[in-house]
Amino acid sequence: MRTDDLLILLEVARCGSFLRAGSALGIDHSTVSRRIGALERELQGPLVERGAQGCTLTPLGQQLLHSCEQVESAVTVFRQLSGRPEPAPGGLHGLVRIATTEAFGTYIVAPVMAHLHRENPGLHVEIVTQTRLSSYGVGADIEIGVGEPVHSRPHAEKLTDYRLGLYASTAYLRVHGSPESTADLSEHSLIYYIEGLLRVEDLDVLSRFTSLTHAAFGSTSVHAQLQATLHGAGIGLLPAFVAEREPSLERVLFDDVAVVPRFSLHLVPSQLRRPSATKVLSAIRAAVHARRDELLPSRTHR
Repeated sequence: MRTDDLLILLEVARCGSFLRAGSALGIDHSTVSRRIGALERELQGPLVERGAQGCTLTPLGQQLLHSCEQVESAVTVFRQLSGRPEPAPGGLHGLVRIATTEAFGTYIVAPVMAHLHRENPGLHVEIVTQTRLSSYGVGADIEIGVGEPVHSRPHAEKLTDYRLGLYASTAYLRVHGSPESTADLSEHSLIYYIEGLLRVEDLDVLSRFTSLTHAAFGSTSVHAQLQATLHGAGIGLLPAFVAEREPSLERVLFDDVAVVPRFSLHLVPSQLRRPSATKVLSAIRAAVHARRDELLPSRTHR
């Protein structure tokens, strides 16, 4: 048996698929399959169950998890002693994968991870885009998504609320005028998600406002929505922590149109958690607390 086969099994358990495990390890998924197969032949039993939603470990595979983690710890110590940069005491190292929304990942998570990586060169960061917590794992140590936690993720919890509001460019309002009431919105183009492609119930909010029946300019990308708003395509329904940083955007009907979804998070169970994930999550929580005024701005905050 090759001891690094146990590291591959551990990554399959964490990622839930051969493809994602291969990506995390920097090898082809067919190599992952071949090495797991070799382990199974040697142990004379299946280690992984393959299903439509990914891979899970069999009872035999679960029995090997502790040994896999011991091998990972030993390899980490060896690499540190072999002359590679050693993290400072209490420092972060190894891979941490975070799955989160496009906007939250860009404006909140990425700056935190950039700071942590500068301070801890041995920390390997991956940020994967997803809008909500999936009903099964995506190979991430930390998942942050919009909406209430799904029932199949019982350990998920609330991270923070945030605000969606209407914004338009100063140039657009100069030409088209600023709506005085929600009824006036029917005279303007709305920029938001594409209704038919929206998979998160908490963002399906247009029905709450009789004048916001559909998006005349729709995109699955918040960044495309932002750019369309900046370039005068209409009035955008945007996250405040995205729009408020743009000096050329003005609030529209701030008191009348306010949508407050939440971000929920899930930290992978400790048996599958990469070593630095807990400290990374603490840093993200601290950033969310420090930037609460951006996530939930008041009338006086701008």
